[in-house]
Amino acid sequence: MSRGPNPVAEMGRWSESTTSIRRRLLILLLPPLLALMVAAGFANSRAAMAVVQASRDQRLGQMARTLASQSVRQPGGLPVSMSATGTDWPGGGRFGPFRYAIRDASGLLVAGDPALAAVRTESNPSYADVPLEGHPLRVATYRSGAPGAPLMVSVAEPEDRQGTSGNFILVSTWLVDFIQVDVTLLLVWIAVHFGLQPLLALRREIETRSPRDLQPIAAASVPFEVRPLVDGLNLLFELLREAARSQRQFVADTAHQLRTPIAGLLGNLELLIRDSGAIELRDRLTTLHEGMTRLARSANQLLALARADPSANLAEPPEAVELQAIVERIVDLNVNRAADSGHDLGADARVVSVMGSARLLEDLLGNLLDNALTYTPAGSRINVRSGVTGGRAFLEVEDDGPGIPEPERARVVQRFYRLPGSVGYGSGLGLAIVEEIADLHGAKLLIDTGPGGRGVRISVLFPPPAARQP
Repeated sequence: MSRGPNPVAEMGRWSESTTSIRRRLLILLLPPLLALMVAAGFANSRAAMAVVQASRDQRLGQMARTLASQSVRQPGGLPVSMSATGTDWPGGGRFGPFRYAIRDASGLLVAGDPALAAVRTESNPSYADVPLEGHPLRVATYRSGAPGAPLMVSVAEPEDRQGTSGNFILVSTWLVDFIQVDVTLLLVWIAVHFGLQPLLALRREIETRSPRDLQPIAAASVPFEVRPLVDGLNLLFELLREAARSQRQFVADTAHQLRTPIAGLLGNLELLIRDSGAIELRDRLTTLHEGMTRLARSANQLLALARADPSANLAEPPEAVELQAIVERIVDLNVNRAADSGHDLGADARVVSVMGSARLLEDLLGNLLDNALTYTPAGSRINVRSGVTGGRAFLEVEDDGPGIPEPERARVVQRFYRLPGSVGYGSGLGLAIVEEIADLHGAKLLIDTGPGGRGVRISVLFPPPAARQP
């Protein structure tokens, strides 16, 4: 039987595709990762700047010590000559764009830049940021106590050199953090992709099942993380099997409890109507008989509708059903009724089989023929057929009665809907039952105009053999 709506398979479907899940997960992870990148970049840049500052101070202090060790006061208190030591910096020189100043114990300039002030703190060397001529400088001052040597040597470097190094560190830090975020997102995407594979495999297994296949899923075939889900599904399968068994039993018990007394009442009413002693009550008995007949028909239709419900057929395996036998049986059951109502009932049954339920297909064809007998006037021709068209098996009932207007054809399959002005005592369930059973078999219900543009032809077209559920 072809697959119809499968509530078990629907549980396996996700509201989103796996691609959407991965995309949403990446979108959710992106803001915190970016915030973490900003915080880490700020912390790393501050730490790197501290390292650069310490390295720069160490270099300036070392230069100050070097100047102090190479500075010798000449006799007569003349300034020291720096050319001999290679520390004379006319716009560059050995130490590049640095400035220096050498002072004695009294603070008098011995050599260097007089605008460069000495920095005095408890530490030795001492460090400070000093503005000079509108430019920030980093100054290191070394106090030497060696005999004959200046007491204070100051060396300064422009702050923009540190800024260049800092900018480089900041940019490189941000670049590394950005790469880390990209790599992290890629790893998350890969992990989610492969992590979802067991669930996807479980989803495919559930979706490929027949609606009637409620066998447990083998827990050993799924990863350990998915086993709680599989255990829950197996429990659900067991509950569905039990519910299907209970509903089938209820339908069978109800059919027995309703049909037997109703058939007995109808039989007794028919005897009373024929009894010569009940002539005065014949009209009332006839009315009662008609009411009981409608009750019997409605009960049968409601039971057929219950049997056609997919949940009542989950545990019933499909079987090969010969449509010719179905046609012959239903026609035989209605021959007397057709003769009594003055209908010309014919059959053209070809040998063809489909996968499905014989009792449901009998209900389907029985309701189609019952509709034709109920709603067509006496003298109408009714033909029942089975066969193959276009490689697909079909069941068909056609008549030359009043037919069904095209605008109403989509509504007549609704439960309890009857055409305006309909004759007879129908309940509006016949075609609803037919459509339920057709859907359960994966078949298509077609309503067309009958032969010669009169009446109606109602066909049930079954799926081709290749598309049938095994």
